[in-house]
Amino acid sequence: MKFRYKVLLINITIIAIALSVAGFLMMSRQNTLMTEAQIKNAVTENNLVQSVIEYSLLDIINNDPSSLEYALPDISEQVSAGMLSDTSDLYVRYDFKTIFSTEEGQKPPVNFSFTSNLQKKYLITESDGKMYIYVTSSSKVDDKTLNIITRRDISDMKLLMNKSIHDFRLFTVIMLFISGFLVYIISMLLTRPLEKLNTVTDDFSQGNFTTRSDIHSGDEIGLLSDKFNHMADAVEDHIDELNDMVHRRDQFVADFTHEIKTPMTTIIGYADTIRSVDLPREDEVKAASYIFSEGRRLEQMSSHLFDLIYLKDGEIPKQPVNTQALGNAVVDTILPAIEAAGLKLTYNFENATITGDSSLLKTVFINILDNARKASSEGGEISFTGIKTDTYQFIVEDHGIGISEEDISKICDEFYMVDKSRSRSEGGAGLGMSLVSTILNEHKADLKIESKLGEGTKMTITFDQLITNSSDEEMDDEI
Repeated sequence: MKFRYKVLLINITIIAIALSVAGFLMMSRQNTLMTEAQIKNAVTENNLVQSVIEYSLLDIINNDPSSLEYALPDISEQVSAGMLSDTSDLYVRYDFKTIFSTEEGQKPPVNFSFTSNLQKKYLITESDGKMYIYVTSSSKVDDKTLNIITRRDISDMKLLMNKSIHDFRLFTVIMLFISGFLVYIISMLLTRPLEKLNTVTDDFSQGNFTTRSDIHSGDEIGLLSDKFNHMADAVEDHIDELNDMVHRRDQFVADFTHEIKTPMTTIIGYADTIRSVDLPREDEVKAASYIFSEGRRLEQMSSHLFDLIYLKDGEIPKQPVNTQALGNAVVDTILPAIEAAGLKLTYNFENATITGDSSLLKTVFINILDNARKASSEGGEISFTGIKTDTYQFIVEDHGIGISEEDISKICDEFYMVDKSRSRSEGGAGLGMSLVSTILNEHKADLKIESKLGEGTKMTITFDQLITNSSDEEMDDEI
């Protein structure tokens, strides 16, 4: 069942119950009030009749008490003709005998207990489809009981009540139809935004991730619409990220396949030559050297790939690292290669303590310095410094071939090489800067690259969090 029909059914049920209860209470109250009014009128009428009859009997009692019983019917008839309405009747009993009745041969109802009790009584009865109020009053006349009974026809009140109940039922049915129609219209207007949101949700579930809800009301439905849009934005962004991840994975596999193909082709070719051809010792050594260099290149590529997978899938344990010890360890490792290339390395590190993995950080600076070596010409100079301020910055600067702005934005992509021929001749695979970027991201460090073609490159690595009161000697030993 649709929500709007549930709303309609619930509201109609509540309205019907409310009208029924209200009508019942109102009809009951009206019936009570009308009955009380009729009783009051009947009692008043009986009092007047009693007063007039008793007053008329005073003269008879004073003059001739013996004729009282004979005069009482005439007095009762005169009072009945002069005072009673057309809907009232009078019964007079004297000494427990009915001596007058406006209806020939009729007696008062037997329900009354006619005693000498002087209290006034009334009784409401139904007879022949009509409703009557009987009121009796008793008094002592000449030591005998005089009962004056009046009967008032209140059938009109019953008819009026029945008509009121009929009219109320008709009114209730009409009001239910009108209220049902209004509730249906209101519920349709209230649920229309939900139907629109349901349509958008179905569209979204079928793969249209760009669809959005345009409901902008200030109620809970508007809030739900806003939350749906926020959810849709998040889902779309996540799907874009997944698609980009899949694309990068496919590109990674393609690039890795391409990169591994070149050294493998060289290795297979030279190995086949050594296997199948008798070469002079010099050519044999040369071929073996090519196989060795390409093998080292494959080894370096495998090592970098392992580090990348480890960093992306694992959590790096971090410890305090002394910047001077880290810088000196990097220099000790890279200096022979730089000097072999005919370059000069200047270095200086201010003392501080950062948090990280010393082995991975060494990999970062060795890769950056090695790239600076490859980009520099013989006789050039490379500087490697560490500066402490509110943060700690490692700066590597060379005066080599430089990097274009387009290459700077891509230099940290996997398998990307600025100068492919130069990198391959040096045994590179385009994974070094990707590994550097991944390690620095894990350490929450910032990498800034400034470069101009033909002038050189400056790379600044900034660590925001410094540690104070640490033992530098212990950290030196760890590095």
